[in-house]
Amino acid sequence: MSTLIYCKNSIAATPYYIEEVSLNVYSLEELSYYILNNVYLLSTKLMNAELCNWIGRELKFPKLASELQAMVQNNSPLHIFVGHILSANGYASNKEIKDALSIISTFENKSEAERRKLRADRLMLGNKLVDAIYEYETLLAEDVAKTMPRTVEGDVYHNLGCAFAKLFFFDEASKCFDEGYKRNQKKQTLYCLLYAARCGKDKLAFEEYVSKYQVPRSDVEEVLQIVSRSTIKEDIVGFDSAINDLLYGDSSQGSKETIQNVINNWKEEYIKICRI
Repeated sequence: MSTLIYCKNSIAATPYYIEEVSLNVYSLEELSYYILNNVYLLSTKLMNAELCNWIGRELKFPKLASELQAMVQNNSPLHIFVGHILSANGYASNKEIKDALSIISTFENKSEAERRKLRADRLMLGNKLVDAIYEYETLLAEDVAKTMPRTVEGDVYHNLGCAFAKLFFFDEASKCFDEGYKRNQKKQTLYCLLYAARCGKDKLAFEEYVSKYQVPRSDVEEVLQIVSRSTIKEDIVGFDSAINDLLYGDSSQGSKETIQNVINNWKEEYIKICRI
């Protein structure tokens, strides 16, 4: 693991191997860390006799192991099983446990594909765009994608397009929105397709999409207005004004500082959303 975890309970001589993520854990605290940070990857595969026996044998928690074993045999809900593990040590706070169990209870009956999508969506909401792109692309490339309804698959492409667009990869975003709209037929996805083509300054592609999907002229005008309004934000206007001053006569220190400040802010924001 890449994070230092203080373990006050027993450390196993033989680790428990979590096959889904190719990870060895050596303590109840490490297992809790894995659960809290991978709630959207959890499935009933976690509820198995091998894990229960390992907790009893290697970690010296025979009572907990017996309780967990009974849950496996009785096909108890996953969030109840996980709750017992998280509550058996002081690693997680009550709020962390409550939040994790709430999330698990909402998806434990969903398919693997739906869980994977939820995980990627959560990464998007947290502005972890590179991680989200990896999750969406991996999901679409694997067999589990075939189990998704066509509309849901379209939504995955839509969200992938949004992630690319936020990173200014408008060509990639356009391709994703195009694939998404073919599947979900949602107006929001169509609009995003036109936004991406317009922001990418690909006039030919924009007109081709308009023609391909027979977009009404009123919708086209609305898209153009929205894109136009987004380009008159204060920092963009200030940057444009400073550039013009430098190009056409006023090369004052103030103009240079304005440009540098805007560039630095944009760079910091971009680096932040590219973090893994």
